[in-house]
Amino acid sequence: MSQSPSFTGERFLPECSGEIWYEHWHRYALARQLSQHCTVLDVACGEGYGAAMVAETAYKVVGVDLSVDVIQHAKNNYRHHANLQFVTATCECLPFSDASFDCAISFETIEHIEKQKEFISELTRVLRPNGILILSSPNKHLYSDAHDYHNEFHVRELYRNELEELLHVTFPHIFWLGQKLLFHSAIWPENQACATTEYLVSDDRQVTVVNHPSVEPMYYIAVCSRNPSMLPTALNKLSLFSDSAEMVYQDYAKQTRRVMELDQLLKDREYLIAERDNLLSLRTQQMEESEHLIAERDNFLLLRTQQMEEREHLIAERDALLDMRTEQLNEYIEQLNGRTEQLNERTEEIVKLNALLTLRNEQIAEHERLNVALNQQIDYRASLVWWLKSPLRFITRAIRGNS
Repeated sequence: MSQSPSFTGERFLPECSGEIWYEHWHRYALARQLSQHCTVLDVACGEGYGAAMVAETAYKVVGVDLSVDVIQHAKNNYRHHANLQFVTATCECLPFSDASFDCAISFETIEHIEKQKEFISELTRVLRPNGILILSSPNKHLYSDAHDYHNEFHVRELYRNELEELLHVTFPHIFWLGQKLLFHSAIWPENQACATTEYLVSDDRQVTVVNHPSVEPMYYIAVCSRNPSMLPTALNKLSLFSDSAEMVYQDYAKQTRRVMELDQLLKDREYLIAERDNLLSLRTQQMEESEHLIAERDNFLLLRTQQMEEREHLIAERDALLDMRTEQLNEYIEQLNGRTEQLNERTEEIVKLNALLTLRNEQIAEHERLNVALNQQIDYRASLVWWLKSPLRFITRAIRGNS
């Protein structure tokens, strides 16, 4: 068996579970009963599970789908059915000759097609005159309008009257069936056949017996034919579909547990929200205090700004005064430089005078020394000794002169 195509959210696969599984399998179970020993065309057969189900009782089944990959998967997965064939084709242009099939099946297809009239005309063409068409379509009133829901894969959904008008052009005889997944409490005779069906409905706690479900169908199933005698006579019955594993109740229990978990999460969330609100309240108080402090800071900054402006004004006045004092100082320096030059000149003159004075002092000192020596000589000469020695000096000089 090949791997199933990926679930896109619209094309049903057998691996799906829940409501969609019941809806699709129930429709094919009905078609399986209505197409026994027939040559059947399954249009938009998808993965091929439904065509394979019908092939178990039909003479021959041909499944058609637009997707090449899906058709290849169906061929690989259901090749053990000798009377089952799969073909790639569009719904508006079926590659079959006229009057080729006893029964045509088209479940949940028409809402995906823009050219719906051409599609119905093509189904009419490939059916034999006594053939039947089994077609299903979502009830737009309940499927979309009531839930304000838009299915992105649907091109044009139909109300019941629109579907009837569309089918009635080529199929004057239609037996209408409604389908919807319902919740019931079932009571049945254990290990015995049910002789009849009783349908009880509770409306505002008033229980009444009715002969059919009192709800609006989610899907319409139209069994159509051009020959009224070919319409099955056993369609006026209530058909119930279930599985031994009770999948829908497993999903229901799973969802119930999930709801309980979500309720607990919601309680936890509410507790966290209450804590968050308390924190936000505290945070708000802190913010108010912060805003008060910020206001005080702004006032202080404003005062500081005023003080700075006054200080800058004083600095400007001081700078002006300094500039004036600098100019005066520069003038004084210039005067001082002039005085310094004069002083330097006077100093040079003084140095020269000092040098001259030193020289004069030295000359005076020498003169004084000479005066002292002269005075000493005079004093000596004036003394008796000098006069006594004078003759001797004369004689000595005379001797030296003679020698």
